[in-house]
Amino acid sequence: MKKRIVFDRVGDMKYISHLDTIRFLERLFKKTGIIIKHSEGFTPRPKLSFGNPVSLGDEAYNELMDAEIISELSNEEILELLNSNSPEGFKFHEIYDVPKKSGIANDFDILIYEIEGSTADIDTLENLLNSDEIIEVREKRGKTQERNLKEKIGDLKRIGNKIFLELYNISPKGLFALAEIDSKDLKVTRMGYKKSK
Repeated sequence: MKKRIVFDRVGDMKYISHLDTIRFLERLFKKTGIIIKHSEGFTPRPKLSFGNPVSLGDEAYNELMDAEIISELSNEEILELLNSNSPEGFKFHEIYDVPKKSGIANDFDILIYEIEGSTADIDTLENLLNSDEIIEVREKRGKTQERNLKEKIGDLKRIGNKIFLELYNISPKGLFALAEIDSKDLKVTRMGYKKSK
């Protein structure tokens, strides 16, 4: 049965990379005795899939993971096993069944962020986000490519020195670079996923 598992990665756990997060979760399932279906071939891997990677140092709430679980356990039992064996900073709070063909990337295309910083940095970022166009220039395979990141921005709201921002499958890091803001000066929290209408 394919399960979609919702979890938070906060506190000191925000300092582990995406790959280390995957390795941790693979070990966690093994520790709990929850049996995951494996891929075939010479190097079988647990059939786990994830949403967009979270940047190192960013806290993340309502992260998503799909797991093909073989064990005959209820969703409540799986939730209890995962939480009782997890360190502080990992919290699992929802599990539900999804169709086998369902995928996180296909089911959700909006990422929700909370960005906090100094008044000056948030002013600068807000001005960029409200521009008619936000052109990013990148080099790819020796060719210069341009894209308008304005098309990737959904709802935008500012409260004090915080910006609440919806992005269509992009990281906010590129926006920080275009605004000439050091990402280390901002507190970025990913709040979860949303399906566009």
